[in-house]
Formats: sequence, C-alpha cells, structure tokens
Amino acid sequence: MRRVAVTGIGLVSPLGCTASEVFEAARAGRSGVRRLDIAGAHRLAAPLAATVQFDGTEHFEPPQFRLLDRVSQFAVVGARRALADARCELSDRERERAGIFLGTGMGGTLSIDDGYQTLYGENSDRIKPMMILKGMHNAPAAWIGIENNWRGPNLTYSTACSSSSVAIGEAWLRLACGAMDIAIAGGSEAPLSLGSLKAWEAMHTLASEDAADPARSCKPFSRSRSGMVLGEGAAFVVLESWERALARGAAIHGELLGYGLTTDAGPVSYTHLTLPTNREV
Repeated sequence: MRRVAVTGIGLVSPLGCTASEVFEAARAGRSGVRRLDIAGAHRLAAPLAATVQFDGTEHFEPPQFRLLDRVSQFAVVGARRALADARCELSDRERERAGIFLGTGMGGTLSIDDGYQTLYGENSDRIKPMMILKGMHNAPAAWIGIENNWRGPNLTYSTACSSSSVAIGEAWLRLACGAMDIAIAGGSEAPLSLGSLKAWEAMHTLASEDAADPARSCKPFSRSRSGMVLGEGAAFVVLESWERALARGAAIHGELLGYGLTTDAGPVSYTHLTLPTNREV
C-alpha cells in the first residue's frame, strides 16, 4: 500500500473560506449558527441555520450559473480552492488517473424544492428543463470533473452524516492501492430549502432557539441541548501519492493513514429510528 499525502485544502464555510480562518473561528468559539432569513422562515418553529455568505454570481458566468444548484456552486468553488492550495498542474495523461470523490446527504434539494413549488404551489406544469440535472446527487462531482477535465473515477456517496468521510476514505483506498495518483475528495451540502427544513423539523431533530443567543442554539454536550442545527457549505482535500507529492515539491499538510467502515445494523426501534441501535431507548 502506498502512502497518501494531503496537499490541498479548500473550503466554503459559515466560519470562513480558508482553513486558517475556520481554525481561528473554532478556537475562538465563534458559532456559524444564526437566524435564518429565507422566504417562509416564519413557518419554522426555530428559523436557525449555519449559513454561508456566498453569491454564486461572483464565481460563475451566467450561462453556467443557471445550471448549478447551490450545492454544486459550493462544491466547484471548494474544489477550486483546494487545487489552488495544492498548486498542482496535471498533464493530459495524468488527468486519466485523477479522481473525484464527493459526499452529500441532500444533494440539490433547493432545485427540487423549487420544482415542487412550481408544480404544486403554483399549479403550473412549466418545470425548469434542467431541474433534474441540478438536483441529482452526483451533479456537484460531475461539475468538478467537467471544470478540471479529470477523467478518472467520478463517484458520489450518500450515507447521511458520514457521506464526506466515506468519500475521502474511498479516495484513499484507490490511491493507496495504486489505482490512481491524485484525487479531490470531500463533500458539499446546501439543504436550507423550506421543504427540507420542514421535513427535518417534522422528525423532531432540530434544536429550539436559544432565547439569550441564537448562535448558541446548537450545544450537543450541554444538559440543555435540544437538537441539531442544519448548515451549508463544502470542504475538500487534494490527496496524492506521497512519492508524487515529494517529487513535485508539494507542501504536505498531513498524511491519511487508513480508513474503515462499520454499519449500525440490528433490531430497529420504530419509535426512535434515528437513535443508534446499540443504545438503550
């Protein structure tokens, strides 16, 4: 098995757009959670989310912008930043052995929600022709591949909260065994449509708003915790074989040493479906 180096990091985050910004925000205890300002927010029990200050028109020309759901916009910009940090230029032959591995739990839910609003809310049959292409889970990874002309594996994983970790681990496996030489791996989420938020709310998993400070509403280790808060953003790493990274003089952020998977299978408690099965209910 080959050693695998991390040579690039790229982010689109509620806490900042670089690894150092996010680290400093986390170290200072700053929260990315705030009150949500979207149409229909008044219909939410707790209109909260960790949102990114992001305008897609600043990153894409109008013809491409119209084809990208927000989740794909995050992914492409995050991948751009990771590749810029890695400072690697690939030859045409190297692109054949360059892969993209992306995790997303909700995919292009904003585009899907918009289509349903047209169909049911407005009682119109004029669905936007690109809604399926914008809403598909594999769209973000596909757009990264198109932009960079990488022609190796292009795979999307959707395993709920572990999606991005699985994507990074699967990329590591292929690099370690020699099937590829370089990969972009990570994840992207933009789940803050009204339909998505109401569905999460119906599952009784979302936090109530902290009356003193909305930013403190997500507090998983507190006695007064009440649930989680949804967020949006993207994060990617560039992974490459250790030998390749050394040969080109890359700055190495770290080394990925391994990866494993387990499945939380077993008897189901249908009244507490979201609790791990190894917990007493």
